[in-house]
Amino acid sequence: MEELQIEGTVEEVIFENESTGYRVFTLDCDGTSVIAVGTCVSIYPGELVNAVGSWTEHTTYGRQFVCAEIEKSFPGELDGITKFLISGAVRGIGPATARKIVERFGEDSFDIMEHEPLQLTQIKGITKDRAQKISDAFRETLGTRETLMTLHEMGITPAFAVKIAREYGAFAPQAVQQNPYRLWEDIEGFSFQNADNLALSFGMSPADELRVGYCVKYILTHNLQNGHCFLPKAKLLPLGAQYVDVNEEEVEIAVENMCERHQLEQAVINDQEVIYLPAYYKAETNIANKLKLMLQFSRQEIKDVDARIRKSENALGVLYDEGQRDAIRTAVENRVMVLTGGPGTGKTTTLRGMIALFESLNYRVALCAPTGRAATRMSQVCDRKAKTIHRLLEIQPGSKVFVHNGSNPLKCDVLIVDEMSMVDTLLFDALLEALPLGSRLIMVGDADQLPSVGAGNVLSDLLHCGSIPIVSLVKIFRQAKTSMIVRIAHQINRGERPPLENSGDFFYIPKKTPQGTLEAAVEMVVNRIPRRYGSTVLDGLQVIIPTRKTLTGTINFNSVIRDRVNPEQPGKKSVHFRDQVFREGDKVMQIRNNYDLPVTTNEGKDEAGVFNGDIGIVVGIYPREKQMKVQFEDKIATYGYDQLDELEPAYAITVHKSQGSEFDAVVLVMGETTPLLQYRNLLYTAVTRAKKLLVVIGSRQVFDNMVANNKQKRRYSGLKYLLKSW
Repeated sequence: MEELQIEGTVEEVIFENESTGYRVFTLDCDGTSVIAVGTCVSIYPGELVNAVGSWTEHTTYGRQFVCAEIEKSFPGELDGITKFLISGAVRGIGPATARKIVERFGEDSFDIMEHEPLQLTQIKGITKDRAQKISDAFRETLGTRETLMTLHEMGITPAFAVKIAREYGAFAPQAVQQNPYRLWEDIEGFSFQNADNLALSFGMSPADELRVGYCVKYILTHNLQNGHCFLPKAKLLPLGAQYVDVNEEEVEIAVENMCERHQLEQAVINDQEVIYLPAYYKAETNIANKLKLMLQFSRQEIKDVDARIRKSENALGVLYDEGQRDAIRTAVENRVMVLTGGPGTGKTTTLRGMIALFESLNYRVALCAPTGRAATRMSQVCDRKAKTIHRLLEIQPGSKVFVHNGSNPLKCDVLIVDEMSMVDTLLFDALLEALPLGSRLIMVGDADQLPSVGAGNVLSDLLHCGSIPIVSLVKIFRQAKTSMIVRIAHQINRGERPPLENSGDFFYIPKKTPQGTLEAAVEMVVNRIPRRYGSTVLDGLQVIIPTRKTLTGTINFNSVIRDRVNPEQPGKKSVHFRDQVFREGDKVMQIRNNYDLPVTTNEGKDEAGVFNGDIGIVVGIYPREKQMKVQFEDKIATYGYDQLDELEPAYAITVHKSQGSEFDAVVLVMGETTPLLQYRNLLYTAVTRAKKLLVVIGSRQVFDNMVANNKQKRRYSGLKYLLKSW
């Protein structure tokens, strides 16, 4: 096909996909309006475009010019300069200010902003300080454009080019050239494979020690997703050799050199040599050392403790059983303890009794949980303010450093942590570091739920180390026995096949085919539950599915249900990102910790940080600013378009993503599920997410397979052994 060339001024940007750089825009070519499509790092109204490509006839949109190459330059005429500045290309210049600048300085506007910013003070409302900020922003735009173009020429996609330029500034191309693997370490979402391909394209030898070393780091980092804090050296070396196609001796040399430089750490755990990433070696050893110090404090006898417990009973209007009394007594007489128990065993009542007794002793009590939903529930049942662990520790703006640490400890005498099964190694390390040495630590959790999403096996290791006082509540109280949800949960936990009989809070709808399961689940979510119970998938109702893929997985279910409950409508804004479309009104989930994201709390306080598992609603999309706002439970977060890979639809979520949350109503979809996900504690965790209503739809065989399979995935963690060695 013959390549042609066109020149024109950008009139309007019709569509942009920030992840791929694909854009649709109109060009004014000597008075003729042309629709052009192509890929470039950015484009703004008013810019001059010189494009090489060909004409095509689109079935829907008509004649278009498909750009194979796009060269851009700043506009030189007044109309183009005005359009460019109004478009938002220069941070801090709104439409009114843009027009004033062009009216005053005409075709010299760009030159004034770059070289003589003080002249901008001739315009009413522009101070010296603001003039300098405008100049800095304009020069940043100039530099960023050149940097982005250079990165694009290296083969880096527009979305990642923007992130890289933001991270490294004007020196981004040099930084990438010197060590492409930094992109995998520093740029969220940039894959190791892409970094490795860049390194090889720059001429790096396949056996280069830098490449081998980063491959080892990648393998260890990848296995964090499987919960492993380390890998045995005997497993790591052949994996590394296979990945980069070198012999094991070369991998071992690279590992030894990295251990000498403390880029990796070597230790002996359970009589085998293991290799850690430094952060996880430090975290596990810090946790063990802090707990050992706390456990060295002598057991503290509290005078008249049984009388105080009876007083607490009278005040709360309850009667504790012996297990609950033992738990309260253990909490007040020891520096560290773990309280476990399944649903209906009275953990909440026990917690309230502990708090009442501690407060009667004038102890300062702090409550926290890993997720916002868990903290909210803790606040409600304990009638005390509870915070997420991140908010309790407080993130320093612009960093991943907590305000509260060893130098600035928390101000509390007792810290109670709920949902300990969700707490991973790094978070527990940060929490313990901030805990005053003389205080008490009470950890509450259900040992039979899934372990944390992050690496480590914290709760299990604490329960099996043999060093920490533990109280397990086993009695199911009379009120809980009336709940079929509670009964089924305990039957699952014991490995018994539940009858799945319909009752007041539980219903089972058998379906033999994936299509039938999908259709029944959609009908239940869209119509039946909202009509009968008032809960909707946007408020109180959550769909939980073991798997992401297949016809009945979360990916497809989210697509189907979203088009039913939040369809596209005139005036409802949307934004495309990669293969995803976000629409105002969508239910979304944050899928990784972001300590720097701008947040405004419901009380109007500016903070930073949104965390893995937070669920919210898209409340605003702003194309001009290239931003999207999401209302979470207690805050509104502002995302740049290039940060949308941190979100995914949440009409349906996996069991792992549901940890730490409870929902009034749960629809549990048991469709096509890989055998790798058919195990007992995953089913138990899913069932115990429902408070008032649980509807199970799908295959009884899959359900029974999960009940029967009590195999648990092994996690490599050293905390149990480090505590046992004491």
